[in-house]
Amino acid sequence: MRAAKRWWRWRRNPLRRRVDVLDAWIGLLTALLLAVGAPAAGFRAASWAYGEQSRTMREQQRARHPVPAVLVQDVSVRRSHRDGAVGGGYPAKVSWRAPDGSPRTGETDVGAGKRKGERITVWVLNDGRLTGKPVDHDDVLSTATATGVWAAAGAGTAVFSAAWWARRTLDRRRLDAWAREWAEVGPAWRRRTG
Repeated sequence: MRAAKRWWRWRRNPLRRRVDVLDAWIGLLTALLLAVGAPAAGFRAASWAYGEQSRTMREQQRARHPVPAVLVQDVSVRRSHRDGAVGGGYPAKVSWRAPDGSPRTGETDVGAGKRKGERITVWVLNDGRLTGKPVDHDDVLSTATATGVWAAAGAGTAVFSAAWWARRTLDRRRLDAWAREWAEVGPAWRRRTG
């Protein structure tokens, strides 16, 4: 009878119930944060990235201008395989006129198979220096989307890791409590069954 009372007291232990209730709340909170919080973090990060990239796009479109240029050298297929493509083209020398009318030469990426003397379009800054093509709306969208996806994945990973750590801590406490209670109840049970 005494062993049964001890077992009942062990089963109704308030610490055990508190740990189980806390474990259930952690599970609910984790599910809620994974279902709502991670996508919200991703959306917020994507919105921020879209704003920043849109500002960059507007600045670049104001400062960069397309101008006609002439190739100063051939860009043969053989040479292009040897040098390797960088940024969608192969380095080649070109000449162009700056906005103030002065002649300029420089190196930019050009598609393979172009011949010396061909006309191409290059992008220059307001002072006439060569630069890359400005960011367009597709670039802005892809950067914002990637930022949002990575932020949502990072937030989800952080939530999942914190929940795993908290549940592991609760499991350790639960096992320690069970070991203490079994040390108290176990000997009485062994005497009755042995």
